[in-house]
Amino acid sequence: MEFLAKSVKSPFREVRYWLVVITGASFLACSGGLPYPGLSVEEVYNLGVGALEEQNWKEATKAFEEVLVSSGFDRMPEAGLQLAESHFGAGRFIAARTEFQRVIDRWPTDTTTVYAALGVCRSLAGMSPIPQRDQTFTRQAQITCGQVAAQFAGTVVGLRASEFSTDMVNKLAERDYNTGSHYLKRGLIDSSLLYFEEVVESFPDSKWAPWALYQMIGAFEMINYARDAETTKELLLDSYPESEPAQMLENGGK
Repeated sequence: MEFLAKSVKSPFREVRYWLVVITGASFLACSGGLPYPGLSVEEVYNLGVGALEEQNWKEATKAFEEVLVSSGFDRMPEAGLQLAESHFGAGRFIAARTEFQRVIDRWPTDTTTVYAALGVCRSLAGMSPIPQRDQTFTRQAQITCGQVAAQFAGTVVGLRASEFSTDMVNKLAERDYNTGSHYLKRGLIDSSLLYFEEVVESFPDSKWAPWALYQMIGAFEMINYARDAETTKELLLDSYPESEPAQMLENGGK
């Protein structure tokens, strides 16, 4: 009898099981478990492109992520690049850098890798903080952007990367220049000179290099190092004749 009872109950249990499965599937479809029902991968991609153009970063990210886990789409590198751009537009620079790098690693021979390389550069530059904070990302951006600029020299991508690299150099130089100025204002001449010299030696092409020399002239004069002050004046006028500090000297400045 016990076996018969179990046998009688089994069909009903099976019916209840399939009702649960069907209901669960319907719930997922209604609640977003299937994000783009009835749309082809191409249509989802186009939705992402439209969202990206409208700066709807959340919807763009959602669409391109769906494309990348789908099959039957022959422009996966483009989808990967667009996903990275979606993260970048939203200010998610770490995620953007990861996705740009993923495009380079997964599709190294595709033409999108050129723009992905610039994207890595841009993402690192986006993570670069104000000069008063730690400049680890700034240094990484300067190196990476410099490499991209050299690799794609003579192209629009190379020129843009060079601009980012220059911005990072100026930010690093500014940090040392501000530190030197801080010490100079407090009469710590030796410390200020160390930082100003670092600007000139490590970042000679930065906009802060001539200003560092200008400040060094004043620092040397404060401690009566007339010969060093004169040598620094000559260096400023010879190396940066068109700079504002040089013009100030020519017009009767320090």
